[in-house]
Amino acid sequence: MGFAMRRSSGTPSARRSRLGRESGQAVVEFAMVVPILCVLVLVLVDFGKAMNYWLDLNHVASEVARKAAVNTFPTAGEYQSYALDKLETNELRAGGTDAIPAAANVAICLPEGGDVGDPVTVQVSVGYHWIPFIDHTDWQIRGTATMRLEQKALFSGVGTCA
Repeated sequence: MGFAMRRSSGTPSARRSRLGRESGQAVVEFAMVVPILCVLVLVLVDFGKAMNYWLDLNHVASEVARKAAVNTFPTAGEYQSYALDKLETNELRAGGTDAIPAAANVAICLPEGGDVGDPVTVQVSVGYHWIPFIDHTDWQIRGTATMRLEQKALFSGVGTCA
């Protein structure tokens, strides 16, 4: 019984030649995937920021609608300043950044008369740039709340609600 000695392809010299042919493949694949992953992370972070602003605008609109329903302040301007003070970030209050160029707008809409049981709608909105380094139009992020008046309104509405 004779065994033939064969040289296997797994010898060190064969392995070195295979590695030499594929050495840059992983680097090229990584270089192709990294920009896509970076853009995906930026989009997700920006989307999270916009969702946080939307939640804040809805919360503030609800608080102001409740204050208006029980007739807390005598003028609509006081409701507007109360709403701006309640906003979570200075970016929403004052604007002037790449993402939010202008301050939030507060609209309080009352039907004619403002009698008990009539709806009062408060809308807080802001223009938002998705991914600030890309030039495009603003998106409107809007928080809205409607409640019934529990007392006759002593103030008049301000702004328009969409």
